[in-house]
Amino acid sequence: MIETKGLTKTFGNLKVFENLDVSVKKGEVLVIIGPSGSGKSTFLRCLNYLEEPDNGCVAIEEESLDIKNKKQFRKVIEKMGMVFQNFNLFPHMTVLQNVMEAPITVKKENKEVVVERAKKLIDKVGLSEKYFEYPSKLSGGQKQRVAIARALCMEPDIMLFDEPTSALDPELVGEVLNVMKNLAKEGMTMIVVTHEMGFAREVADRVIFMDGGKIVEEGTPENIFKNPREDRTKVFLEKIL
Repeated sequence: MIETKGLTKTFGNLKVFENLDVSVKKGEVLVIIGPSGSGKSTFLRCLNYLEEPDNGCVAIEEESLDIKNKKQFRKVIEKMGMVFQNFNLFPHMTVLQNVMEAPITVKKENKEVVVERAKKLIDKVGLSEKYFEYPSKLSGGQKQRVAIARALCMEPDIMLFDEPTSALDPELVGEVLNVMKNLAKEGMTMIVVTHEMGFAREVADRVIFMDGGKIVEEGTPENIFKNPREDRTKVFLEKIL
């Protein structure tokens, strides 16, 4: 579903990561863990060109992204949905309007079709009572669930999650993770950058540990959390588990 080869990103003199080769199969849940500043979020943002890589290539379903070919680029990019740390909801729009906006504006879909799909997705994330509420009336967990429904309304093949619970109060984290767990059970291909180790253990098919812009270690949750090979991985896990 996703493959990167030689992916490299720098900001000025800072080399965020270099020559990253990562592949994700259809229906796989890949969780990326590691300390702050290790390049996890930037890597995620390079997959859909929110940050343009300096070198290397990204292929989605065996089709390489070509930013110079605008039509092809948009078509391929639309296969990926993304959920951010901060919810980025439009404050002047209701929950329903937020979820509907992209398919109507970007894909020019029929409004009646989108309304029905948006309502089903809002129901799916447990917010059927909130169609006509504005973001200011929602909790952080509710806002993030709206953001997930909004991303799903574009009918992506792949979902990217960039620390989706890091801005939430601890008691609200569970409601967002439950939605993500259900997506994984349904077979959605997912790449998740997170500090939620319980989620990584329970849901991931594969875990990558990054540090200093490099993939230090990767393997099954069982291998990474119970039998890490690398000393750096052991030190990291000892501090957070």
